[in-house]
Amino acid sequence: MKKKKLNLTKENREFNSIIETILETEAIIKIIEDNYYKAQMQKADNSDVSINHLENIFTNETYYLAMKMVPLLERKVLYLSFVENIKLNDICRRLKLSKNEVIKLRNKGINHFKHNLNLLYKSEKLKRGTKNEKKS
Repeated sequence: MKKKKLNLTKENREFNSIIETILETEAIIKIIEDNYYKAQMQKADNSDVSINHLENIFTNETYYLAMKMVPLLERKVLYLSFVENIKLNDICRRLKLSKNEVIKLRNKGINHFKHNLNLLYKSEKLKRGTKNEKKS
């Protein structure tokens, strides 16, 4: 009978050892995830030059100017969404925003870009019109 008690105790020790191993593994995974997200945040901070200057992807001067006029946070969301192709949840974590805020910023950024393009095209037409009138 003592052997059975020892076996139970041994099984309990093994069970406790397994639980400790699982908990240690989970703690290690959490540390790795935390470090990953910290690294990604640092990467985002380091790539702020790129994020802040999304307009640099355009070779067309009008597109460049239209994007340059989009507010910075909206440009960041657009950059992360379309250039870096990052998922919504990851963008939320990086920018510390809710999903709704990121979606609204993305939509606002697109609308600002479209609006800015329209303004720039209208101003170019006006400039051409005044140049043509001066030549006549």
